[in-house]
Amino acid sequence: MKLSVRALLPVLICLIIAPAALAKKPAAQRTAGVAGVYDNFTVGKGSGDLEGMRVVLVSAGNEYHAIVQIAQGGAEDPKPEWVPVQVKGSSVNFAVGDEKYTGTVSAAGLRLKNSTGATHLLKRKPCSSYF
Repeated sequence: MKLSVRALLPVLICLIIAPAALAKKPAAQRTAGVAGVYDNFTVGKGSGDLEGMRVVLVSAGNEYHAIVQIAQGGAEDPKPEWVPVQVKGSSVNFAVGDEKYTGTVSAAGLRLKNSTGATHLLKRKPCSSYF
């Protein structure tokens, strides 16, 4: 039985295209979505007060919003603020009251800078940790 070139051509194409189509991107090339739960809440060692910040970025339609909680001492979760967020790529901008924040989202978390220049790293948490 003789195999013609015409019969082998589809097999060769499949052998070349299939592995490339099934290959996954390396971890360094994967991009993280902006939406997620980020926080750096801690309990003060001496006081037992809650300190830090939590930001939940939510995509709704063609817009983003955030639920922002800022803890500056106290035993209970702080009051959440619902604010609009401007997103461009992995950069985010939002304001809570008079305070403006700019940040960059990565797979590890959200690095925020406030209007005074202070920076905060909020680690990415599983969404189940908030909802």
